[in-house]
Amino acid sequence: MSSPLCILLLLLHVTAMYAQLRVTTSPDQMASETGTTAVLKCFFSLGVTPVDPAQVHVFWKHEGKKVLSYVDRITALRPGAHISEEQLANGDASLTLPNVTLEDAGQYTCSIRLGSEQVTQNVNFIVTEFQYISLEGTTVIINKSNELRCSASNLSSPDVTFKWMKDGVVLSTSTPHLVEGSKSEGFIAHSSFCFTPVPEDEDAYYSCQVVQKSLPPLKKTFQLTFGVQPEVFFYLSNQGQKNSSLICRVSGYYPDDVNLSMKRVGELLGCKINKWRNPNGTYSLEAIYRTNMTYRDSNSEYTCTVYHSTIPDGTTEKLKFLVDAYVPKALWISGACGLLLLTVIHIFCKYVTDISVCKDWTEGSIATLRCSICGRYPKTLSAVWLIRRGDKEIEIKEKGSPYTAGDYKEWQEQDSYTCWNTVKSRFVGGIRHSLCSILSFQVHKESHDQAEFICRFMRAGKILQEKKYFGTVLDNYGYYSVSGICVPETCNEGEKLTLSCTIKGNIPGDIRVTWEKSLNEERTLISNEDEANYQVTENKSQGQICSFLTLCPTCEDSGAVFTASFSENEGRILAERSSKPLIVAELKKDNWSRTYQDWGFRAFDENMTTEM
Repeated sequence: MSSPLCILLLLLHVTAMYAQLRVTTSPDQMASETGTTAVLKCFFSLGVTPVDPAQVHVFWKHEGKKVLSYVDRITALRPGAHISEEQLANGDASLTLPNVTLEDAGQYTCSIRLGSEQVTQNVNFIVTEFQYISLEGTTVIINKSNELRCSASNLSSPDVTFKWMKDGVVLSTSTPHLVEGSKSEGFIAHSSFCFTPVPEDEDAYYSCQVVQKSLPPLKKTFQLTFGVQPEVFFYLSNQGQKNSSLICRVSGYYPDDVNLSMKRVGELLGCKINKWRNPNGTYSLEAIYRTNMTYRDSNSEYTCTVYHSTIPDGTTEKLKFLVDAYVPKALWISGACGLLLLTVIHIFCKYVTDISVCKDWTEGSIATLRCSICGRYPKTLSAVWLIRRGDKEIEIKEKGSPYTAGDYKEWQEQDSYTCWNTVKSRFVGGIRHSLCSILSFQVHKESHDQAEFICRFMRAGKILQEKKYFGTVLDNYGYYSVSGICVPETCNEGEKLTLSCTIKGNIPGDIRVTWEKSLNEERTLISNEDEANYQVTENKSQGQICSFLTLCPTCEDSGAVFTASFSENEGRILAERSSKPLIVAELKKDNWSRTYQDWGFRAFDENMTTEM
């Protein structure tokens, strides 16, 4: 054997003797979130590459329990766990764990056996949960129907239940009314709860709880914020003149978190905003945009959009103006002469508009009344509002005017009203102008139902004109709640079943309850006289009505949905609840037992002769 070859073999033998197996893993702590795929790193080396995978044995354990092993082939005890056989030749034995859950957290060990050597390294794996709850609609209007909205994000399963609670007492339990997303991206479940808050709810603690099957529940607790919905007025002052102003007035809102934007054909306009606090604790603001109306503004749409916590979707008021195009000089002269004649005639005309009301009045709503006067009057014209109910009379003036003589109680009552006067237009010399007076207040049935509202225009202590309006406050029943209709997962054919639905709270005593059955898009009214298989009963008490529907379901009722409706005698439906589809299981018959029984009876009844 030649000398160089001997030296090479000797070097290889020395390298094999002193080669040492080394194993390196992920950092001491590795974190991942639920629902994601985690890769726990584990690398090994013996000083030479590539490595024959057939000579490598890999063992992964979690808290001492085997997760995966590789001895000629991969054996995974945790669903989805795997390593790459191709990467073993490069010294990579990293463990992949898909769809990580909280149970996957803990200490892992990676053991590599190569030849007669075996090395083990540890990996500490931390799993965090990134599910969360968001709430909307927590700013509510007292004595009006409000909707609380709750959303749970990044759920591993859409099979959850929402619980709405007040001071730890469950108010409603329901499944999500909307589910979005997928298993790979995570689900988002939405639920809502409708109720009418009363003053006592201001100090109560409400909670939205999301109950999951294999995971701990998610819960978020909050308190209600009582708000007042704003009134929005959008108009153009000094129309047809230079330095006109677009004015958007937002009055009587609470809390002070309003956002306003004024646009022309979708383009945002920069406007000046003045904000103040009213004597009753609410807020008002006025956004002003100064402009000169030209022909290019003809038929352009101006909008004022207001966002407030009591109207999260926002409200938009719109304005459009028609500006005349260029007219020849001869027509201008003719038109000017005609306009001058009309102006002279119009100066001597006087009129007062009727009192206008923006909407129907209900208990707790904000009412706005307005009345205008136009004619040949001096600038010293003023407006006063009077409210009469029985023998009681209150006089309301614009902010800044001195109150009329009276005791402290009358001053307090005047503070609950807001009055302002707006000059619409003026003529040269002040011989004619238009004055609009607006009165705003919160409606109370005891004070304003059938009350007489008088808008009186005065000058130098003398009455010029006045208009009257009689207020009517519609009924508002206030807070009430309606339970859901619970049905079992399955029921047997012919087995007696009772469904129930309850309404309780501040409700009228003449409520009518009806039950309906919906099957194959056909809705049928249920009555005791027409349906012998159904029986409707009621249990009434003070502030509560319980209605029961008793039936013996058949296979034809499978898939049917039962609905309970609560309505007034006038026919207006106050509330309506529907059950989940009813699943009716057909009774199983034991054919073998029946056949044997019949055969046995026949055998003993027949006369038989036995031969020995």
